[in-house]
Amino acid sequence: MGTYTARVRRWFWLSLTAFFLMGTAWAIALPANGTYDEKDHVARAYAVVTGQLTTDKTIVNRRGDVTPAFLAPASLLPSGSTVDCTWAPLPPKPASCQQWTSDRHKILTQSAAATYSPIYYLPVGLPLLVAPDMTGIILARLISVLLAALLLACSVGAAMRMGSRLLPVGIMLVCTPLVMNLASSINPNGLEIVSGILVFSSLLALVRAPDERLDDRSVRRLLVMACAGSLLLLTLRELGPALLAIDVVACALLARRGRIGALWRRRDLRWALGVCWAVGLVFAAGWLEYSGFANIATNARAALHLSLGQELHEIASQRIPFFVRQIVGEFDYGETHVPTYVIAAWYLLMAALVVPCLRYARLRFGAVLVALLAVCLAMLVVLDLHFLPEIGWFSQGRYALPSLVGVVLAAASTNGFERRLAGRRWAWGYPAALGAGATVLNVYALSRVMTRFRAGVAAPLNPFSGSWHPQLGSVLPLLAAFAGSALLVVVVAFAAGDHRPAEVPATAPDQSRASAAV
Repeated sequence: MGTYTARVRRWFWLSLTAFFLMGTAWAIALPANGTYDEKDHVARAYAVVTGQLTTDKTIVNRRGDVTPAFLAPASLLPSGSTVDCTWAPLPPKPASCQQWTSDRHKILTQSAAATYSPIYYLPVGLPLLVAPDMTGIILARLISVLLAALLLACSVGAAMRMGSRLLPVGIMLVCTPLVMNLASSINPNGLEIVSGILVFSSLLALVRAPDERLDDRSVRRLLVMACAGSLLLLTLRELGPALLAIDVVACALLARRGRIGALWRRRDLRWALGVCWAVGLVFAAGWLEYSGFANIATNARAALHLSLGQELHEIASQRIPFFVRQIVGEFDYGETHVPTYVIAAWYLLMAALVVPCLRYARLRFGAVLVALLAVCLAMLVVLDLHFLPEIGWFSQGRYALPSLVGVVLAAASTNGFERRLAGRRWAWGYPAALGAGATVLNVYALSRVMTRFRAGVAAPLNPFSGSWHPQLGSVLPLLAAFAGSALLVVVVAFAAGDHRPAEVPATAPDQSRASAAV
């Protein structure tokens, strides 16, 4: 057991290093407000750490809309309208258009995130107290990167305790370029997505791991991971409770025969999950009431009044394709994207994992994953239809990712395809090949986004020249991205296999008995 624990610890630290390097690459490569709504979250983070949990102050933004505002140093973000100059007004421009001031006199600073839960912003906002400028923003991003890397490394650890060869590469594939971009910015959506990955990885290990792998220590550690992911998912953003419910139901439907009953008989599990879910739900409900988040003001400028037929046509022809593209490769405020063939290539990598796994799994797996996909899509569509006449199109594909990741992760948790790979001695080569493909696409996506901010949206690929320069240069982000991705390929190729006991029987999925430890 000591050797096993040492090996788990080694792969955990390697995974943590890999994900931290990948995230750091994005964190140091982009300008301020270089990711969806980052300016709003920067202002919110500074406000939270200075005790401004809510605000009654407002400001008129560049569009003429009245938005909430906090008192923050003028140096915190690019001055005036230049905070948005890279994407508005059109055409998009290099980040050299941003203008900064060293004046730390406090001014009203807008934040569309004024009513968001303070949980994420408390640790992330601390560097902004010391350095309310671009240096502080980069340091705050690195804290966000570290938090995400910790959760992702725990997810890999859960896969190892399950003994799965394919679940680690599934984790790598659901960390699309957009996910890494969000997790490396000041935006709670990134940590929310990663929390969903941890919830799925830990719960799948609890309900699907072979009996001989679920000793008492493993169950307790997986339980801690599931509680941590659940609490974060419940408290980071407002959709968290619905997303957690989707995740839990999906995992329960995929459990091995008798496993749910065996787990439920554990008093520590009932208490741990019950308490963390209760605390999370109470906080979520209490914050909604305290912050007034549910009282969303109507935006007459953006609201649309369409017939149901027009709405459904727009959703089918425009919104769903947008959701699909964004999940992999639409950045900044949607104007920056990688070519369609790169997005298609990433989905092909996912398909190369999901399709053969389902081919050798029971039919219920396919049914549950189709239902999971349908529920996530329905959630986005319902939100769009609800908010359209009040504030316009609302949903984005990234909102559903804390649950959508389960389609890939649940498929990878099956063992039929894995056994066939092992029989052909491809057990390490196949995950390595998928990971290598993801590495190439990740580095390309970062290069494309760096080029956009350095030289413009239409500039030919060249992340080393342009009118704007990252604070730490262009070479370091690309080296970090490649090193982190390459290290993660090593992890996904060898980590789980390094611990697989020789005596694990090649039983069919879902036919094992609940272990005595469970």
